[in-house]
Amino acid sequence: MSSKHEDYINSTHRIGKISDTIAILLILMVPVVITIAYGSEVEIQFSNTISAIITLTAIYGVVSVVEVVSFSPFLGSAGTYLSFITGNIMNMKLPAAQNALRVYGVQHGTEKGEVITTLAIGASSIVTTLILFLGMLFLGQLVVPIITGPALAPAFNNVTPALTGALAAPYFIKNKKLSTPTVIAACALYLILGYSFMSAHYSYFMLGFIVISFLCYLLAYKFGFMKEKDV
Repeated sequence: MSSKHEDYINSTHRIGKISDTIAILLILMVPVVITIAYGSEVEIQFSNTISAIITLTAIYGVVSVVEVVSFSPFLGSAGTYLSFITGNIMNMKLPAAQNALRVYGVQHGTEKGEVITTLAIGASSIVTTLILFLGMLFLGQLVVPIITGPALAPAFNNVTPALTGALAAPYFIKNKKLSTPTVIAACALYLILGYSFMSAHYSYFMLGFIVISFLCYLLAYKFGFMKEKDV
């Protein structure tokens, strides 16, 4: 790593920590302001509140760890901070970063890859925000009934699986030795446990599949079935 790139990474982490902290404080101000404005009219039950916090933390706490571990290598350092501030990572930011790397033929984790993913995620954030603002301002009443209608609703209900499959397929094809055991394990669990159970606990399964994939790589590498260049 060159000194300029190291300085860039250090400044990225410094600015990212500051901006993320500001974003978290602003997000927390929403319930604080609502509580101050309307709290006297609502009876707050602390036992139910704590129970809800524990339940949500148990679910989304795992999701947050899994997303950071699995998405960060493809988003880059600056892209990770920007993505987790602006949100919608799976549907917008991750596809933008991966497609940009694929178009330019650059590997993630490199200096060029860091710049390309940052620009792609930044452009995606600006375009997404602009379209959402314009849609909310001018087209909300016109477009929402159309996309939520019976003709298009099934398509929009499957946007995330379609994007995940399209993005994952090239990596599965490229790393057949590494992806095959994970895909087989996922399909087997799906057939045994069913869609409803797996969809309700997908974050835990995602973490388990990451561990399975890593263990398969270690075993394949140890017995000479896979080299570092194959990944």
